[in-house]
Amino acid sequence: GGVIQQVGSPMELYNQPANLFVAGFIGSPGMNFIDAGRLGASDAKTIGVRPEHVTLSRDSGEWQARAVHVEHLGADTIVYLESEKVGAFTVRLFGEHHYAPGDVVFATPAANQMHRFDANGHAIR
Repeated sequence: GGVIQQVGSPMELYNQPANLFVAGFIGSPGMNFIDAGRLGASDAKTIGVRPEHVTLSRDSGEWQARAVHVEHLGADTIVYLESEKVGAFTVRLFGEHHYAPGDVVFATPAANQMHRFDANGHAIR
């Protein structure tokens, strides 16, 4: 009784999701969804960026944020952030990184890895 959302290889679905459902379903942690208006984008309703496609710096970057929670997993460090500009979002860093709750950081998404979705949740290509 379900609906097929997209057909393709796992990497096609990961790299080119057809809609918000597929984008959020594939990947762990899930894709960050940001109201496009918060970023000044008028050509989309929602901007999506995967946690592993965001870098962190203590000195400079596009979005200033505060660490809310940090998971030190050995091979990965997952940082949960809150930003006035974009709201709550997650960053996945490969390896061990020394961030702690309360740290102020600057996040920068990889411009070529950002996904745009229209008001109906469909990918804009």
